[in-house]
Amino acid sequence: MNEQTRLPIALLLARLRAEAQLSQADLSGRVNEISGSSLTRWDISRYERGGRIPTVHLPALAIALGVELSMLEEAASITRAVRQGEVSAVTGNGDGRQRTPDDEERLIRAARNPSRVDAAVVADLSGTLAGQRRIEDMIGSAAIIEPAKEQLKLTLRLLREARGSLAGDLAATASGTSQFNGWLHTATGRHDAAGTLYDQALRLGIQAGNADLTATALSMQGHLAWVTGDIGSMAALSNAAAEMATATGTRTMAIQQRGRALAIMGDEDGALHAIGEAEQVITWSKSGDDPESLYFYGPQLLTMQRGIILTYLADNPTAYVRAANTISDALEALPPVVRDSEWVASYRVRAAAAFAAGGEPDAASVGLRQAHAIVSATAGLKTLGEITRVHARMAAKWPTNPQVVEIGEHITEY
Repeated sequence: MNEQTRLPIALLLARLRAEAQLSQADLSGRVNEISGSSLTRWDISRYERGGRIPTVHLPALAIALGVELSMLEEAASITRAVRQGEVSAVTGNGDGRQRTPDDEERLIRAARNPSRVDAAVVADLSGTLAGQRRIEDMIGSAAIIEPAKEQLKLTLRLLREARGSLAGDLAATASGTSQFNGWLHTATGRHDAAGTLYDQALRLGIQAGNADLTATALSMQGHLAWVTGDIGSMAALSNAAAEMATATGTRTMAIQQRGRALAIMGDEDGALHAIGEAEQVITWSKSGDDPESLYFYGPQLLTMQRGIILTYLADNPTAYVRAANTISDALEALPPVVRDSEWVASYRVRAAAAFAAGGEPDAASVGLRQAHAIVSATAGLKTLGEITRVHARMAAKWPTNPQVVEIGEHITEY
């Protein structure tokens, strides 16, 4: 079973064990000390291959790996749902409360009979979406895309039957779910499907009467335009999102993205003014006004995006190294769960490319090695392609540099 077909709990356990620098035998030994069980290294191997889903051993595994039990429970729930062809369940409800069997039963009843939709069902759907976002941070986009698609189908089906005030709340949840699916499709290179999903998120945000959801959809369409090279659309969509958004993170994300588009188009003054404006917005903002979907957004990420803008504006080795250091320093200040996520690995690759352009092959190789370690665990093929392209340019310029040669061997082995 390859990395792309392994299921969420298998990927998560393998990654956490690797990060803890434990062998399978080490981990089974720790679990046995904690719980008094008789788990073997072969049991751990089966868990990591996806042959079995851990249940009674989850609490001890969480302690042994130094993580919250809820994270493992969410991944196990999603895995069971994938196997059963059902929408995934998570332990959190989006309000800090733990999911109970009654919550699960309520969501199942609603799926079978949409007339049973109530505020608690909407909260359950929002909680599931929040859990899937955080699981994606840990195991990558490819592993979560199928359960996320099923979650979207269920939400849209319930929305068609909803009436009254609940319809607006459910439309808001559906918009966020569609946007998340659009992101997953973008991250895995399925750009046409991503565009359709973002269009749907935009319509649903309008239906919900939620300016920030609508702005987020516009901003994500702008991100897709950047990925596909349509920079004029990127600038226009980002500007529209910035004008519409009211929440700090939503506005900041759109403003800096407009600045990145201006940088690509060669407008240095406009680009630097935009990133400066975004930094002012986030500095003087009131806390707590961001949507849940922007849980990852903060000053460090904004500084990383300043670094990306500086890479587009750089025209000499010193400027490239300055841009690379801006990205790298901010990246290391991120919380570990975000810093080591698949989508942040692409920032490492861009920093490495800037180091290489600045004549620093050793620093570039370190960044590529870190990014490669992440995407090897998450099967992030799109980012792996970026790593391969940057390394090819480095290998052509520094064919005998030991670090460049070493990272090339790592890439070949994957």
